[in-house]
Amino acid sequence: MTIKELIEENIAQKEDCNLCRESSIEVGEKTEYGAVIISRIGKGLEDGWFATISPKTGSNPEKDFSIQLMSFAHLTHFAQLAKYPELAKNYGVLFSKVSMAMAQIMAEENPEFKPIVESKELGTSMATYGKCTNWGEKKEHLHIKVFPFKGNIGQPYTVDSSFGRKEAFEDPKTKEKFVKMKPVTKVVLSKERFEQLSKKLIGILSDVEQ
Repeated sequence: MTIKELIEENIAQKEDCNLCRESSIEVGEKTEYGAVIISRIGKGLEDGWFATISPKTGSNPEKDFSIQLMSFAHLTHFAQLAKYPELAKNYGVLFSKVSMAMAQIMAEENPEFKPIVESKELGTSMATYGKCTNWGEKKEHLHIKVFPFKGNIGQPYTVDSSFGRKEAFEDPKTKEKFVKMKPVTKVVLSKERFEQLSKKLIGILSDVEQ
């Protein structure tokens, strides 16, 4: 058995996939979840991506927001991008544009913004998160999140060297070691801020090739 079967899987859209359904929604319109489409690039399954702003955030709803990137095609694994060069190319284009748009808004909302700041609190810190698997139970439409890396969602993650420096505790019963982290709860953005951010992002990203 080789990886070829995974790479060459059928990437046709699926009726029961909400992200496949969202791929046909126009910029400015809302998804079933309540997210707003802020940008689209490409024409079809082999080159198309779209981005949404979520109506919720895992951090401060007055300052933060989250953007998600998804393919038109029902991709389920990062490795599948290798078969579609235009799809890989347009992912890079949209990811870079979305990152720039998020950074621009964060900078505009921070009166003390400058290229290099002296403290973590003033930083225009961002992170991206995505995962994929061929484990049937969790094999789903590929989606990548981009978000401000601060507050409760700015905690060191398992792949960060700083995570390894966190104090370890031991469960007295199981003797298993663990580290403490602050809980993350999704909070709804106010209607005014959500609409403001949606319009702002659409404007900034309007030069992305459709």
